[in-house]
Order: sequence, then structure tokens, then C-alpha cells
Amino acid sequence: MSRSNMNTTCSKARPAKGEADFVPECARDLGLDAFDMNDQRTPYAAVVLTGRDLRLDLFRGLALWLIFLDHIPSNVVSWITLRNYGFSDATEIFVFISGYTAAFVYGRAMRERGFVVASARVLRRVWQIYVAHVFLFVIYMAEIAYVSARFANPLYKEEMGVFQFLDKPDVTLVEALLLKFKPVNMDILPLYIVLLFGLPPLLWLLLRRPALALAASAGLYALNWYFDLNFPAYPSGNWAFNPLAWQLLFVCGAWCALGGAGRHRRLFGSPVVVVLSAVYLIFSFAITLTW
Repeated sequence: MSRSNMNTTCSKARPAKGEADFVPECARDLGLDAFDMNDQRTPYAAVVLTGRDLRLDLFRGLALWLIFLDHIPSNVVSWITLRNYGFSDATEIFVFISGYTAAFVYGRAMRERGFVVASARVLRRVWQIYVAHVFLFVIYMAEIAYVSARFANPLYKEEMGVFQFLDKPDVTLVEALLLKFKPVNMDILPLYIVLLFGLPPLLWLLLRRPALALAASAGLYALNWYFDLNFPAYPSGNWAFNPLAWQLLFVCGAWCALGGAGRHRRLFGSPVVVVLSAVYLIFSFAITLTW
């Protein structure tokens, strides 16, 4: 396709003013990535696809199902989940895709509407997830309290990590609202809330200096690993899912969504990288079988 024909196709595909959910077909024809906005070689570098990618929903949903299966005791189906065959499990998939999806959704808003508008949309989403977490927390507490009383088995309270709440509900409720108290299996949403809360400055930097943003994330991960940094939990200890460590996967997903993977497609698809990846998978599988 010639340059003039490209211009004609894209000009015809442009949306009317105020049309928010436009997906330019010419971007696919030109081979542009969804968020390859840092490539200034063509006038189409700022094209951003906003159509919903069902692949992201599919794999994030699968990750949630695998996480669910991994937490069911004596479950035969859990033998097919990822944790049995490598060093990572479905949680890594969920966090990575969450970072990719967040950048995919809010990247265009920050590019076109500015930092303030995009940040407001992100914080609104954070608030929605926070409210959902509080509702789930209340329902969770009520269910465990009912089951413990119904079957006269206080071990349920201890096993599900709600004994502190039933013993000191006033203090524990405040700590739960601060995301410091988390019963068993309620760690993933607080992690996502914290990561999404930090998305606006991350997006701002990724859209301008993606390599610097990725390096800063890796540096924070290294500092966390060296100094053992973490958020405090209630009544003792730290967060099971440390946001200062998990942010690296989240940032990697956002970096890929904003064109990072596309700019390094040749590197990631090179025979050397493919062979090294295969060796790593085989090595992790062999080690996991010994556990």
C-alpha cells in the first residue's frame, strides 16, 4: 500500500468528534502496535486502539479460575494448574495482564486528555475496586461467623484468619479499611488496588521515557529484595503479596501494552531468546517435580 493510499484509508477511518470507542482498521493494516506511540517515523505513531481485546479478558479469567482451583484442598483438578510445572503460577499471569489492560485502557486518555483527566479516571476505578473489596470483606466475615457458630467449630475462625476480627471487631474493621487486615484468600484485590493507585505517574513516565520507567521498576524491585521492604499487616507481619515486588510484573505488562513488546519484537523472537526461554522452562519444570 502506498503512502497516499495509507493517508486516504486512515482519513476515511477517522471517527466523528466525541466518538470514544473507535478502533481504526488502518492501524492493523499498517502493522502498528496498539500503543506504539513513541515511534515518530510515521504520522500514525499516535494511533491507539481502544476496542476491547477479548483475549485479555479470556486469560485473566482463566488466571482467576486457576487461582481458585489452587486454593481448594484435596482438589485433583489443581494438578493441571501452572504452579505444579514451574516457578510461577496464575497470580503472575493475573498481575501481568492487569498491568497490560490498565495501560491499554488508560493510555489513550492520558495521551489525548492529559494527566489530570486520566488520573481521575484511574482513581475512580480504584475507588470502585476498593468498595467491592469492602463488600466482599463484610460478606466473608458474615459467612465464616455463621459457619463457625452453625457447626460449633472454632477452628474455622482460626483457619480462615478471622479470629482477630471476631475478638476485636472495632479495631480490626478500621485496619481492614486501611487494607492492613486481610483474611485468608483476600490478598489479591488489595494488591491490585495499590498497583492501580500508582498507575498515573507510571503511565506519565511510560509515555515519555519507557526505558527509564522499566529501569526504575526493576531498581525498586532490587531495593525491595535487598532491604526486605514491605507494607505492614495487622495484627502482625507484612503483606503476603508485597506490592513493592509485584509492581515489576505490573509495570512489565504496562510497558508491553504501550509498545515495548512491539519495539523489541525481533529481539524477543530471536532464536537465542527462544532457546533460552525453552531451557528455563525445562529447568523450572525439572526442579518443580522434586518438590
